Amino acid sequence: MIRGGFRVEGLAARLAPAVWDGRLPDLVGSSFVRNRVQLRLPEADINIRLRTAVPAGLHLTFEAVFRERGQDSAAGGTWWDSWQVTVEPPGPEGGDVTAEAMRVLVDHVIAARRRFAVLLEEADRAA
Repeated sequence: MIRGGFRVEGLAARLAPAVWDGRLPDLVGSSFVRNRVQLRLPEADINIRLRTAVPAGLHLTFEAVFRERGQDSAAGGTWWDSWQVTVEPPGPEGGDVTAEAMRVLVDHVIAARRRFAVLLEEADRAA
């Protein structure tokens, strides 16, 4: 299914509203297909693989490629990072993990963008 320029299908489609509501500023493009979320930002491409966890959780594996913008910067061009997060259902009786997974996805993408901005700033100062 294509909705408003976004391709959505499968498990990843459950997380699409986290992007549709504008929580990730400057988003250039995205795809939510099967078990993979792909986000394109001005300075990065971020892929998130989803895998269900027992009993009702969700594993998110983030792979990010950050690109340095501009030719005058001395930070080194392209930087990579990857990390994993397991999202558990809220509450002791379980429940739907989707809302928590959307929050985690957004929080981790925003934190990664901040880390990269700090690293660029430090590299520019050191040059």
